[in-house]
Amino acid sequence: MLSCLFALILHVAAGGSVNAALEQAREAYARTGETTTVYLAPGDYEEELTIDVPGLRLINASPTPSIAVTDGGVHIDPNAVRLTWYYGHGYQYASMGNRFNYGGKRERRWNASTLVTAPGFYAENIIFQNSFNLYVSDGESRDTLVDISQAKTDWTVNERPKRVMPDRPKNAGNTDVQTRFYRERASALSFTSSATDCVLNHCRVVGRQDALYGDHGASVTIHGGILAGAVDYIFGGLTLVVRQAELVGMVSDEPNDGCYIAAGRAATPENLTKLTKMSRDSVPEDEIVPHGMVFVDCFVRHATPDELCHPGTQPIYLGRPWRWWGEMIFVNVQAEPGVLDERLWSLGLTKGHPAPFVKSY
Repeated sequence: MLSCLFALILHVAAGGSVNAALEQAREAYARTGETTTVYLAPGDYEEELTIDVPGLRLINASPTPSIAVTDGGVHIDPNAVRLTWYYGHGYQYASMGNRFNYGGKRERRWNASTLVTAPGFYAENIIFQNSFNLYVSDGESRDTLVDISQAKTDWTVNERPKRVMPDRPKNAGNTDVQTRFYRERASALSFTSSATDCVLNHCRVVGRQDALYGDHGASVTIHGGILAGAVDYIFGGLTLVVRQAELVGMVSDEPNDGCYIAAGRAATPENLTKLTKMSRDSVPEDEIVPHGMVFVDCFVRHATPDELCHPGTQPIYLGRPWRWWGEMIFVNVQAEPGVLDERLWSLGLTKGHPAPFVKSY
């Protein structure tokens, strides 16, 4: 656990810069080792953030804080704080400069709007969002995008998208990008292996595909709040405990659309011997974690029209395999009638491998 004799308190006014506050926090920590608490006035903060200061705290400064969104996810409650960015896999953005945009772990962990690389991060009543699959943001409307699959670069075939990317709308606020036609990976919040002992208290994490990610070694606890997405929207090898949160399926009724809450790829030590016996493949040592993903006393529901322009009624699955040895545990998880399919979605299983451990109690 982190301990410190000093503490810096910063306030960011509406329209101010979170990144400017982070720079002050870095300087303070380098100078004296003091931790920083940043109070954010309600509003939208369209900034790409890297939380690389140990013990940093981000708190909604409203006396009546909210994490509600409105108008199909485009706007927020007047008492909400939203941290958002718009980069998604498949495009190179002029604002990136020479930075390589690959959708995987390199650089930004699936283009995370907020990337946490330091231990002890704490957030309270904050909305973490990637707008890529929700609406065209003001920043994106002013940016220039190039389809990576067609670009003349030295990137390997595996680093390119598997398809020609569609031309995206340019007008700010356009929600056509919520349709499956535009869907691609875009993380709202990601944790690297050094992001240990992190806590989200009554926060909202919202995206569509790959919204919340964590490396092996990361450890995160989530109390209350809302986790919203569609395809593998909580994923990775992190140790994750989620208590009393709403798990929201951002799924439409378009053909082949679907929602899979968790995509774990980490096995627990208790299952290591059993897993090795069940397959000719061994489980990599760096994918063994103490707990994997555990969801306790959570509630599963579909998105509302305030959260998604055209929410659907298709079933929501507990998870699907990202690694065949992944484990996800759901304890006392309730759902709206007819919403939840407790089976593991079987697509992606390698022939001859057992299904990942998905347990529901």
